[in-house]
Amino acid sequence: MRYLITLITLLVLATSTAMAMDGIVSDTGDEVTVDDGTVFTEGASITVFDADGAEHDLEVMRVSDSDISTTVDVIDSETGDAETIEFTK
Repeated sequence: MRYLITLITLLVLATSTAMAMDGIVSDTGDEVTVDDGTVFTEGASITVFDADGAEHDLEVMRVSDSDISTTVDVIDSETGDAETIEFTK
């Protein structure tokens, strides 16, 4: 029984940490990914990963939510560039 509980726990952790949400940068068409648990809140910092796996820290300026997608206006903390990213639900 203990073995079964341990196995189920490991499977749940493995699948929940591997999930991600994909988005498209509106201006460039570049694909980015955030961890599935990322919460888009105005003023919050989020981390996105580009197609090469590079990590980018962004500040959320505005969030627009619809039935099919979440659009997030962000500022890159390193470059100061403003971008809009659309994440499909």
